[in-house]
Amino acid sequence: MPKNPDSNSGFNRRSFIKGAGMTALAGAAGAVATASTSASAQSSSSIPKLANGKYDFDTPYNRVGSNCARWDSPGLNYPAGVFKYGMGVASIDFECAPCITEALAERTNHHNWGYMSSTQPLRDGIVGWNGERHGVELDPDSITIASGVYSGMIAAMRAFIPAAGKLLLVTPVYSGFYTMARNAHVATVDSQMIRKNGRYEVNWKDLEAKMTSDIRAMVVCNPQNPTGNVWTEEELLRMGRLALEHNIVVLSDEIHSDVIRSGHKYVPFASLPDRAVVNNSVSFNAISKTFNMAGMKNAYFYSKSPTMLDRVDQYHHAELSTLGVAANAAAYRHGAEWFDQANAYLDENHTFMENYIKQNMPDVVYTKNEGTFMTFLDVSKIMTSIGAAEQYIAAEKASPEYYFRDWLVHNSGVYLNPGSVYGAGGEGHVRMNLASSRMVLKEVLDSMTMAFNKV
Repeated sequence: MPKNPDSNSGFNRRSFIKGAGMTALAGAAGAVATASTSASAQSSSSIPKLANGKYDFDTPYNRVGSNCARWDSPGLNYPAGVFKYGMGVASIDFECAPCITEALAERTNHHNWGYMSSTQPLRDGIVGWNGERHGVELDPDSITIASGVYSGMIAAMRAFIPAAGKLLLVTPVYSGFYTMARNAHVATVDSQMIRKNGRYEVNWKDLEAKMTSDIRAMVVCNPQNPTGNVWTEEELLRMGRLALEHNIVVLSDEIHSDVIRSGHKYVPFASLPDRAVVNNSVSFNAISKTFNMAGMKNAYFYSKSPTMLDRVDQYHHAELSTLGVAANAAAYRHGAEWFDQANAYLDENHTFMENYIKQNMPDVVYTKNEGTFMTFLDVSKIMTSIGAAEQYIAAEKASPEYYFRDWLVHNSGVYLNPGSVYGAGGEGHVRMNLASSRMVLKEVLDSMTMAFNKV
């Protein structure tokens, strides 16, 4: 086996750094900014400390070469080395909250990895976090710990959707729901939102028309990924009451619930004032997006209805990691200050990007996000200019959006997610992750602008 981990993937880290340019070496491209070695080789002394009460999110943190889905995986599809900027996968580039690394270090000092006796500290953290930050009072017994939102959602689909039943999705929506549905052997139906006054809105007439007798469950994605909607209480109640009226169970995915922009408020589905609506739902959540801990394989789901929860539990079983439990419990207990600062920085990134697009990208339509650290860009004008609709078949791409993704990598080095994977309404769009140092974000946007100006 090769000693260099980069050689396993065919992605040469030294070539990447060299190709990223002088600005990258100074600290702005591909998170190659740290003067130290790869992320895996950095010591605990590099954990960011508070300076004047502030964490440092401006200095890019090096994730290249750490077997990172966001920064290492895309390069596998571009062996010519044109890939530079991983702005697709929904993970945060910041070094994690110090309390997480400290908890992991403390646990690894004990050199035995047998079965855990309890997940109570994690369960207490979930109850406390939801109560203190979101005003949801949870009975610890109403919570099922899961290894991920995927496993819980798949179990729920199996529990509530019989053979020949279908799942309703309000789109554009997270592509993973289609993967979950396939794993649960469930068909999906899209209800496409409409863009009105610069915001995505539910097409209520279409949504109700799609609530036919074979629809047995509906996903509410709150906040909505990729459009960034943070649904209001009124909107959630309307969706919930329509679902209840048509005998459809609500599966509320709230994994981005903490990443909310200033001026907006996340409303947990389980906090709605209509008890019947709440009892017709199961909620799914984690702090894997909040603290960038997807690799720690930890999530949970709950319901105010014991009957609903029992039905899902029949199809669910979690095998939890000791380190994952330790890391998540520490984040819940000690990570609030770090996250509040990180969230404010992400909010500022959205504002920075909105202003940049207005000034430099006249052919890109930006929809102002209310939450999440992604943004959904309408690039249909540029796609038309490069002939994406005509070229994608000859180029053997899955859709015009996939053609545009590859065109953008080859012309700017920037890798984004094609909008077509997010269901009806994703045509002509790309999803972009803003959770990076602002230096990285500016260099990415500059590279995209240069590519667009050549069209």
